[in-house]
Amino acid sequence: MKQKGVALILVLWVLSILTLMAGSFSKTMRRESAGVMTIRANAEANAQAQAGISLAQAMLLHEDEAKRWRVDGRIYEIETENATMRIRLLSETGKIDINSVTAQLLHQVLLHAPLETQAQLELENAILDWRDEDETTRPFGAEKPEYKSAKLSYSPRNKPFRALEELQMVHGLSANVFAWMQPIFTVYAAGQTEVDLNLATRDVLNVLPEVDVNLLDVYFLARQQAILNHAPMPKLPRIENAAQAMTQDVETTTEAEVSPDISTVTVTVEAILDNDAQADIQVVMEKIDGANNLPFQILKQQNQIETPSLFSETMNSFVVARYVEFNQIR
Repeated sequence: MKQKGVALILVLWVLSILTLMAGSFSKTMRRESAGVMTIRANAEANAQAQAGISLAQAMLLHEDEAKRWRVDGRIYEIETENATMRIRLLSETGKIDINSVTAQLLHQVLLHAPLETQAQLELENAILDWRDEDETTRPFGAEKPEYKSAKLSYSPRNKPFRALEELQMVHGLSANVFAWMQPIFTVYAAGQTEVDLNLATRDVLNVLPEVDVNLLDVYFLARQQAILNHAPMPKLPRIENAAQAMTQDVETTTEAEVSPDISTVTVTVEAILDNDAQADIQVVMEKIDGANNLPFQILKQQNQIETPSLFSETMNSFVVARYVEFNQIR
């Protein structure tokens, strides 16, 4: 009897272990299955976002100019069988080119930077010293000796900035100042000394010295109305003509909207699937007139961008068209 009792205990012990192992295995399989489903959903969301880039390229080249997408910050929404996608296009000509901006304008813009006055002056001249061809230090600027004194392992290139991210290497430029500069400056409007004001964002217009910032709310309301009505843009409220800048009636105008030339465009795509998986992608692309049978060249691509969601409440007012499935876009 004693041997039978021991055997029974051993059997129960083995069964308990097997039960625990089976439960652990089942839990692991469920976890792995959920992980596979998540990976699959994310891959599908990324594929939708990538398709949005291709769609934007096609719509920028639409043979019907009235249906051609604009590059002034409008948002286009597309609903597919299992996803909703928003696409926004912004021309780089609506920004300030860091390589061609005049010293005077750079000074005026950096007055708005989150810096003390002395630091603003030093940053302004450090930027100019980085991009100029000589090694002569400007007053309050920075060339090789200043970088060496700051124990930096590099010195100014004395050439134009190759990418906006290169600004982070400039002497005295902090991370928060770079974050402030990102939506204002570009390296993709080579030779441009004046901003295309009709394509400029609020971030840019807020720092331009000729703009009456007190009337920007009224201006953007009129600009949004013009976009919705496919009408010409209202006059910008400049300091010298602020009184009459907002007098244009964009609702009753019959003048046709003019499609701006396409040069270099930033395209932002955000896709959300029905299962809540989502993906976003942002590319900077340049129109290259069919070189190598491709109408656009991708200059920069970034996933998981740190910008406000295109589905946020503040972005809803920029949605000018909604499509159900791609075939309604043609």
